[in-house]
Amino acid sequence: MNVHFAYPYMFWLLPLVPMVWWVMWHRSRTDIATMRFSDLKLLADARPSWRVRLRWMVFAIRALTIGLIIVVLSRPQQVQSSERVVREGIDIQLALDISLSMKAGDFDPKDRITVAKEVIADFINGRQDDRIGLVVFSGHAFTQVPLTLDYDFLQNLLGQVQTVRRPDGTAIGIALAHSVDALRSSETKSKIVILLTDGSNNRGDVDPLQAADIARALNVRVYTILVGKPGDGEYPVYDSYRDQYYMIPAPTVEDERDLRDIADRTGGLFFRAGDEQALREIYQKIDQLERSQVASEKLVRYQEGWQSWALAAMLTLMAEILLRTLVLRSVN
Repeated sequence: MNVHFAYPYMFWLLPLVPMVWWVMWHRSRTDIATMRFSDLKLLADARPSWRVRLRWMVFAIRALTIGLIIVVLSRPQQVQSSERVVREGIDIQLALDISLSMKAGDFDPKDRITVAKEVIADFINGRQDDRIGLVVFSGHAFTQVPLTLDYDFLQNLLGQVQTVRRPDGTAIGIALAHSVDALRSSETKSKIVILLTDGSNNRGDVDPLQAADIARALNVRVYTILVGKPGDGEYPVYDSYRDQYYMIPAPTVEDERDLRDIADRTGGLFFRAGDEQALREIYQKIDQLERSQVASEKLVRYQEGWQSWALAAMLTLMAEILLRTLVLRSVN
């Protein structure tokens, strides 16, 4: 706790303290009661009494009293400062591919959808003051969770997300348009979409690049993530509806093209994740790039502290009066 003086210019009066000391001392040397003696030899053995020796205390107490009064006039205060952190959250729309191909087990021992849900859940846990929504898509897109600050509710519904058999496919354009539309009325300065898929657009009547242009017009940044091991191989997927396995191709360079263009047009970034660790690092990087804006407001409170100085001045003044009248009485 610091001490602050409301009227520090009052300390210019401090030179009065030595001046008062000097005036009182000078008067004590010149204004002395005298007595006539026929012979000064009578005073040869006289010694100053203890009362005379204590006269300096009167001067010191008077000077101290004036100094204390000057401190009181400067109005000392105790500074009690505090800092209030103001956060301005951002709006984040998560778009998650739940087409049947997300059941591919190339994220051994887990499949793509399981790993994606776990990583997204950790991403949500690391956010504060940000509204987050969830759009899921396959051949169509729909809002699983609208923008919300209720992270427990969001996590609960995220945990219930599963891949769907019908309508299968990857409608990236519709999913992006759906996500951007949810951010249309947002008044936050920062709005982003994180779109995760394992393929290219093959369903829907909305072109992904047209949806990206809409996002750019609304100042929405889009981060796109393509999951799946790179290469020309295929991965077995079990279709419980048909009770059989079928093979799906790995994401190819052609799958990347639109996702890269979407990110570039909106000021976002494109990522490719071939395993769980890579996907976690991608979301950690996005988490670092998109942080809430934090501002601080410093609040300063003052508590008056002149009372103790005023009390000290009164006590020293009373001490001087008592010393003069009871102890150091002068002879006139």
